Amino acid sequence: MKNLLNFIVKYLYTIVFILFEIICFTLIFTANNYHKVSFLNSSNRLTASITEQWSGINEYLSLKHTNDSIIADNQKLKNQLERYRKDNIPAMESSGFEYVAARVISANVNSVKNFLTINKGKNQKLNQEMGVIGANGIVGIIYSCSDKYASVMPIINPEIRISVKLKKNEYFGSLSWDGENNNIAILNEIPDYVNLNLGDEVVTSGHSSIFPEGIPVGVINSFSKDKSSGFYKILIDLYTDYNNINYVYVIINNNYYEQIEIKNTITEEND
Repeated sequence: MKNLLNFIVKYLYTIVFILFEIICFTLIFTANNYHKVSFLNSSNRLTASITEQWSGINEYLSLKHTNDSIIADNQKLKNQLERYRKDNIPAMESSGFEYVAARVISANVNSVKNFLTINKGKNQKLNQEMGVIGANGIVGIIYSCSDKYASVMPIINPEIRISVKLKKNEYFGSLSWDGENNNIAILNEIPDYVNLNLGDEVVTSGHSSIFPEGIPVGVINSFSKDKSSGFYKILIDLYTDYNNINYVYVIINNNYYEQIEIKNTITEEND
């Protein structure tokens, strides 16, 4: 009690000043409508600003949940579309593709031996030699798998080859990468008598057991004839931006092993 009295005595003038200030402001804002309205408007603006900022924070924090929901919905739609194609298009009768959504948890895309790591693995029926696509087009092929994770070899890795074709005329070749620009790949084995134009679209050919036919790859950036080989040298602008890739879809071909067995049988007979 003595300490409290000492404190009041010591700061008496300050306490009295603060009390008078409070009384003055109270009289101003209660007796004068102009000041009252100004105060309320300022208070409302401050409250609105704080609410808006907090709403933005909540929205940012919920983005991951929203993205996951969108990816799950896309996975569902892709599988429904694949079932529709199988049931309604005679040529697709034997197809058994399904899609599994995954998140990219690490990416090395600015060197030569590029790889991605995704958060799905054998527990979700994933395995080696499965195709991987993104929101804009083809991404790569699964290289190895553990129970919970998988490493993906993207198109921008010199060791990968993808069977692709020109969408407008069905001429097919192989897609590779020369280790230079991670936005550009090379389309090989297109004969130099084929009519080409800049901007022609390239899609998967469907000639492998990894990718369905018609998945977008990119567009022709430039081309020139190689007189010594009789083929074009074609550069392709890839649809997939490897510096901005967060979610992918792994393509499971349920007929993969049967197709490989048939292919191996034919190879053995020819040997």
